[in-house]
Amino acid sequence: MDEIFKQYGSTIITVLAILAVIVIMKIVIGDSDTSIVYKAFADLINHFYESAGGVLPK
Repeated sequence: MDEIFKQYGSTIITVLAILAVIVIMKIVIGDSDTSIVYKAFADLINHFYESAGGVLPK
């Protein structure tokens, strides 16, 4: 086991780091209305329509 980590330790760490970045991007960007970016963008659009005095889109 020690020899495996000596030979492949940096590769294992790299793969785990890439997977962590993918998971963080999936959480932040997401693909539905539960994501942080979607909520921020929807709030921005809603605030724009409210301040413009228009009717909110549905």
